[in-house]
Amino acid sequence: MKGKAVFSKHESEMIIALIKEKLKSDTVKQKGIRAKIRKLGFYASDFGLRDGYTVDDFIRAVKLVEGGSPTTISKPILKNTSNKASRPRDLSDEAYIIDLCDEILGAKASRQHYFDFLTGDTGRKLPVDAFYERLNLVVEYCEKQHTEAVGFFDKRITASGISRGEQRKKYDERRRVLLPQNNIVLIEFDYSEFGHNRSKRLLRNIENDQIIIKSKLSQFI
Repeated sequence: MKGKAVFSKHESEMIIALIKEKLKSDTVKQKGIRAKIRKLGFYASDFGLRDGYTVDDFIRAVKLVEGGSPTTISKPILKNTSNKASRPRDLSDEAYIIDLCDEILGAKASRQHYFDFLTGDTGRKLPVDAFYERLNLVVEYCEKQHTEAVGFFDKRITASGISRGEQRKKYDERRRVLLPQNNIVLIEFDYSEFGHNRSKRLLRNIENDQIIIKSKLSQFI
C-alpha cells in the first residue's frame, strides 16, 4: 500500500475539496491535483480506483479518525429515504436523482416497484426505478449502460436468447410502451442531462440538478 486508509477530519475535508476540483478540471490540471491528493496520503490505486474516482468513492474506501477512534465520514449527498434500497444502491446516482425527485415532488417513491402488466420474456416482473402512486408517475434514471455498450457483460446471452445489452434496450422500450398504455406517465432522466465526469458519474451539483429535474417534472409540481 503506497498511502494510508485512515484520515483525520481535516485531511478528509482537504481531499474532498481537491477531488471536487479535480472533477471540474481539464486533464492537464487534474494531474497536478492528483499529486496534491497523494501528498495527503490518498492513493486511489490502493483501493482499486481509477483516475475518475468521485468523493463517494473516497468516502467508501477510507476511514476517518476523530478523537482517536474510527468513525464515519459524513456523506455530502442527500440521504436516501427508501428503506427498501440496499447499501450499494443508496450510494448510486440513481438513488441520488430519486432523492431529489422525492424532495421536489413532496412524496416518497416506491423504489424498484413492480407492476403485474410489466414483465420480461420469461414472465418475470420488470422493476421501475421509482413509482409515485398518487401522481400515477414513474421516474426512470438511465445510466450509461442504457445508451452505450458496457464491455463483456453486455455480450452475455440471457435466458431469452439475446445479449444482455439487447435485452436492456428491449425492456426499456417495453416500459415506454406499456406504462402509458396503463395510464401511467413515464419520465426518464439520462446521466448526460447532468454534470458528470469522464466515468459518466454525476458531479452532484444539487442546485443545478434540481433545476433540470423541476423542468421535467413541472406538470406535477
